[in-house]
Amino acid sequence: MDVVRQSCRIRGLSLVELTTTLAVLSISLAVVVPSWSSFAERNQISAASNTLLTHLRFARSTAVHRQGYVSLCPSDDGNVCSGDPFGWQRGYLVFQDDNGNRSRETNEPILRAEGQTAATLRLFSTAGRPAIRFRSDGAAWSTNTTFSICGNSGQEHNRAVILYGTGRARVDQRRPGNRAVTCS
Repeated sequence: MDVVRQSCRIRGLSLVELTTTLAVLSISLAVVVPSWSSFAERNQISAASNTLLTHLRFARSTAVHRQGYVSLCPSDDGNVCSGDPFGWQRGYLVFQDDNGNRSRETNEPILRAEGQTAATLRLFSTAGRPAIRFRSDGAAWSTNTTFSICGNSGQEHNRAVILYGTGRARVDQRRPGNRAVTCS
């Protein structure tokens, strides 16, 4: 009977065991948390880049399929173009651009609308390109455009979405000319 009582005895933690456990946990968190935030930001940049690339490809294929203009533009409210090439992170529209002016009129249907990206990201296009227009042959209006997608943790995670005048687009870790992607 004495053996049964001893095995059922509840055992607690001593102060030394508790302090040691908390110290190990604190050190582990100090190592993991910065790595985790960098990992999360890298994934946000990658997701924003791939989403923009998907919308560019959708707009191009829709322009070819419908044999008309389809445009993308930054939008603060999800309804009209803002005209701000440094405001793509606040959201953007893909719309049927019947008159080809790269600005959405009330009678032009919105094909897709992308909301605001993560608060820590910046996304902007080449300064002279506040909107993108695809023609019925799939070509993008004018010259090449580079979209820069940046976070706060440094240039090594930044991405560029490069749109050529032919209408083809790609994601890269460098800007054309092998230049670093910066958002300053």
